[in-house]
Amino acid sequence: MTLISGERIRMIHMRNVSGLLALSALALLVGEHAHAQSAPPSVSDSTTMAVSAGRLLDVARGKYRSNVVILVRNGRITSIVPAKSFRRRGERMVDLSRSTVMPGLIDGHVHLALQGNRHENAIATLTAGFTTIVDLGDVGFRVIQLRDSITAGTAVGPRILAAGRWVGASGGICDFNKIGVVGDSTAYSVAVNQNIAAGADVIKVCISKWLPDAYASPDAYELPDAAIRSVVKSAHTERRRVIAHDLSSGGVRAAVRAGVDGLAHGALVDRALAKEMKAKGMFLMPTLASLTSGSPGSPAEMALAESVRIAKDAGVLIVFGTDAGVLPHGSNAQEFGALVRAGLSPLEVIRSATVNAAMALGISAEAGTIAVGRPADLIAVDGDPLRDVTILQRVRFVMRSGRIHVIGYHPSLGWNHPRLPHVVSVQVSVASGHHRTSGRRAQGISRPVISK
Repeated sequence: MTLISGERIRMIHMRNVSGLLALSALALLVGEHAHAQSAPPSVSDSTTMAVSAGRLLDVARGKYRSNVVILVRNGRITSIVPAKSFRRRGERMVDLSRSTVMPGLIDGHVHLALQGNRHENAIATLTAGFTTIVDLGDVGFRVIQLRDSITAGTAVGPRILAAGRWVGASGGICDFNKIGVVGDSTAYSVAVNQNIAAGADVIKVCISKWLPDAYASPDAYELPDAAIRSVVKSAHTERRRVIAHDLSSGGVRAAVRAGVDGLAHGALVDRALAKEMKAKGMFLMPTLASLTSGSPGSPAEMALAESVRIAKDAGVLIVFGTDAGVLPHGSNAQEFGALVRAGLSPLEVIRSATVNAAMALGISAEAGTIAVGRPADLIAVDGDPLRDVTILQRVRFVMRSGRIHVIGYHPSLGWNHPRLPHVVSVQVSVASGHHRTSGRRAQGISRPVISK
């Protein structure tokens, strides 16, 4: 298993070294093929499944529907009906009548193969409630292979869009394991086409350095304009979106000129630049929990949080992304609190991880909402996430394409829904007979019941 060097990781984020080393150590203990033993048993049925939801969050409207039943067959939602009018006809029942049900979450920026075992990282992400993710950079094509295994049903994990290799300059910020591009703009086109030939869904290009450099030298960026244009042209020719690592003002202006689709991190922008981004339809993934440890402290971090607010106020589409791999996989939901502290409302941050992300990534027909005909990607939490987004760090139920993967919690919060990937498990209470309307309780928390 190829790992990025420890020195390169330190260049990414000094504050996260300990967490990354812990993940690396975990990978050594677990081993590359540990996923064969650790993938959680899942619950599925070829017959119709009926999910009884105490509250169903319509993220587009920002409103709840109370006491509904979601019918699922062959992985897709076939009907959503009021509970009072539902008549059971042999469906397998899932009782979430004390919970809030909402769409599976989308993380637009992760790195499953940055450190640790990519299979375990994928499971940790799924069990945290993220049913769709975008992997924005690998030293090879391992995540593309994992994506294909998950699609084929031979591995467990979220729906994955994968970028393949980072595309950046030799000696630059994304030159991991000597994958940086050497040559003129034609060489960048070749790099893009190699990723696409390997099966990449999106292209990740690295334009600027990290936040401290972007703050100190706001006009500087490391990729020539001709190279950026070449990347965009080659990707768009093959109908692939381009997402850029680009934090400096100068780099963002270059990205806007070239037609880059979105930014993989928050960037230092003023109101005029934010308006240009909006006009070009560019989206932005703040990744504040990663870049600022969740609470801005330094002048550069405070400037970044202010830039995110400016972009949001200008109408730039905010898309949820975490840079997980720098953050531990499975802790993705920390970003919700960081976004609220930056000035977004709970509904705005939930939309960033559902309808906004689906729109930006071109997957609205497959993710982001709960609707008839869509894949049954559902999560459930106890409480009201429109009042307290930290509830989303305690997901108690995960269904991905009609298959149940999680009923439980992180150990510190009860049950045995561990955050660390090597001990992921599923707890399912199966009862014969009629639909139960109340679940057993563990440590004061309602527990869903599945009956058949």
